[in-house]
Amino acid sequence: MFDIIGDIHGQATKLKSLLYKLGYKKTRSGFQHLKYKAIFVGDLIDRGPYQLETLTIVKEMVDNGNAYVVMGNHEFNAIGWKTNNEREADTFLRKHNYANHKQHKAFLMQIGENSQQHLYWINWFKSLPLFLDFDKIRVIHACWDSNIIRLILPYLEHNNGLKEQYIQQAFNPSSALFNYCETLLKGKEVTLPDGISYHDKEGTQRHKSRIKWWLKQADTLNELCLIPDDEKLPALEQKVKLPLDGYQEQKIVFFGHYWLTGKPSIQTNKVTCVDYSAAIESGKLVAYRWEGEEILTNKHFIY
Repeated sequence: MFDIIGDIHGQATKLKSLLYKLGYKKTRSGFQHLKYKAIFVGDLIDRGPYQLETLTIVKEMVDNGNAYVVMGNHEFNAIGWKTNNEREADTFLRKHNYANHKQHKAFLMQIGENSQQHLYWINWFKSLPLFLDFDKIRVIHACWDSNIIRLILPYLEHNNGLKEQYIQQAFNPSSALFNYCETLLKGKEVTLPDGISYHDKEGTQRHKSRIKWWLKQADTLNELCLIPDDEKLPALEQKVKLPLDGYQEQKIVFFGHYWLTGKPSIQTNKVTCVDYSAAIESGKLVAYRWEGEEILTNKHFIY
């Protein structure tokens, strides 16, 4: 039985409060529960005020068998920020531009860029699995696509972490592995019609939108796209025919990534997101307490 916990983004105070509310006790070997284990869905870092404390709590729980964790896109991006690009001299796999630095600066400042501590945590990020696949549940940061999971397996270690020799490929846009990682860690997207755009949570203008990959049907792009409510566009209310596969398998899937708001609720009876914007002051750090049920229920959210 597991407590699946959403994106933390350096909010250690919220994390500790949630763990205590869930009944975890602080011991010499970190937080632990007699009955449950935690599963963290990634995006432990960036944005929040307590980067190192967050990482220390999570790693201690994992090391002592009290938790699991999967890689988020922010841990993946952190690897790219620190790793030299073998295809282009004097550059890194993730560009050191203004937008990327703005997103990553809280981590870099608190951890000490290029310090031994920085290298230590990057090496730990490299060891993280991209997904967990248990008997009855699956956990991934952004999107479960069984076909892509099958295709990416040759690039992975036994724990589903990315093999060191493939990191360069994972950041190369011309590589198939790049597209696999983009989907699993950042989700599926659609390009919006010409002349249509919106502004995301950070004010960046977007011409593509993340989509609700779990849907079997959507009549309009507004139904399909994950666009903030105050950015919903009348132009996207036109009726369209969209080919969707949805998620139709029996195992439950837990994921984070999507900055949801409001009262936590399941997406389908087999799929649910546990990311409710904990990175911002008004956001909630959310857990779903899974007790072996085969059908998800809103009653199991704790926050």
